[in-house]
Amino acid sequence: MKTLKLILFAVITSTILSCADNSTEPELILSNESLAGNYDITVLDSDLETSTVVADVPVTVANASLVGDTFQVDVIINADGTFSAGGQYRVVSTITPIGTAPITETEIITFDPSSGSYILNTLQNTITFSSQDMSLLEGTFNVIVFNETTFTLNQQVEETLGDLTVKANVNLSLERK
Repeated sequence: MKTLKLILFAVITSTILSCADNSTEPELILSNESLAGNYDITVLDSDLETSTVVADVPVTVANASLVGDTFQVDVIINADGTFSAGGQYRVVSTITPIGTAPITETEIITFDPSSGSYILNTLQNTITFSSQDMSLLEGTFNVIVFNETTFTLNQQVEETLGDLTVKANVNLSLERK
């Protein structure tokens, strides 16, 4: 009788454990056609570190963070490799020079609708935006999330300006309308 209970318990346990949801949604392949659409920006944040070299040692001079909100920006991505964007959003920036109190400023960024082009690299999972007059969507971004509703990007840039080196980490998230 104990053996029968043990077998019955094993059968019930294996039945319960094997009843997992086997339905998986087909993966959305990153392509110009699947990317095409109208988007709203939902997240824009960036962290910056400014440093210089003193006696062959890198020294951080300041840190900054920029957080965007109140987005009223329309981004249109076309299947032919072009895009356009325009609108306004608010940026709250906090700059913290080393050894001093943080400085916080708020600014409304407005930009007229402008256009550019983009190139997808599906092997590297990147997208490169090119535009003559738009710094919001400029340069190469890593595609972090791409599904039917969300398109999340990350960009890490290092730029030298004279004796200063600025490292930026930018996160941008768009939601399909």
